[in-house]
Amino acid sequence: MNRVKFVVRDDSPRATAVATRLAALLAENGVAVDDTDVDLVVAIGGDGTVLEAAAIAVRSGVPICGINVGRVGYLAEFGQDELTDLAEAISADTFLIRRRSTVSVSTGPHASSAINDVVVEKVISQRIIEVTVEINGRPLATYRTDGIIVASPLGSTAYSLSAGGPIVDPSLDALILTPIAPHSLLSRAIVLASDAVVTLTIVGDRPARINVDRHELCTVAPNEPITIRSGATFVEFLTLERRPFPHAVRENFGLDHA
Repeated sequence: MNRVKFVVRDDSPRATAVATRLAALLAENGVAVDDTDVDLVVAIGGDGTVLEAAAIAVRSGVPICGINVGRVGYLAEFGQDELTDLAEAISADTFLIRRRSTVSVSTGPHASSAINDVVVEKVISQRIIEVTVEINGRPLATYRTDGIIVASPLGSTAYSLSAGGPIVDPSLDALILTPIAPHSLLSRAIVLASDAVVTLTIVGDRPARINVDRHELCTVAPNEPITIRSGATFVEFLTLERRPFPHAVRENFGLDHA
């Protein structure tokens, strides 16, 4: 790899300092930091920065790696003490690439893809919505709820986890459907096959909002079907395989200190 792009958390002096140090290490190894014709996107920050960088990487057809300067940083594999090893691996191409699945959503004229999750949620904070869920054209359930999350395995540790969903190994291809604060007998998350097609329809007279990786896509009216499935594109992560899945879970959720 000869050229990389940085995406840096702009409100963090520590992220800026890490970017400056990494750029110098890369330059020593013959790798330039640039914004055009890049071979890799490097995110320096927390998970929000990795999501921003991942969207750029997918559009550019190149892999991504994340350096964590936040607290949890589940999506960022590298620590600040690994910059030298990372720079050497980038310059020598001594790394592995791991492909992670995405989630796509479409409704009416609107369509988008998510790295972490698609969330269909209430617009009026004091009032829940009623959502019917179909899987592959077959009825599953009708939820009275604050919303429905459909997450990728990579996104299982984000909003889905806080809503009671499972932690899923990101190497799997699957969809995780998690209701948010449901008033329903079926309150557990459901893990679906990667080829499942999820159709959500709002019942009644209350609209809903679709958020894609925390960014609003659109507002949907009742009876307008929302189709969610695994995305046609993948995110490719550069890795040195130093943090296998069990280690990442223990480290990022503080289990080593429990």
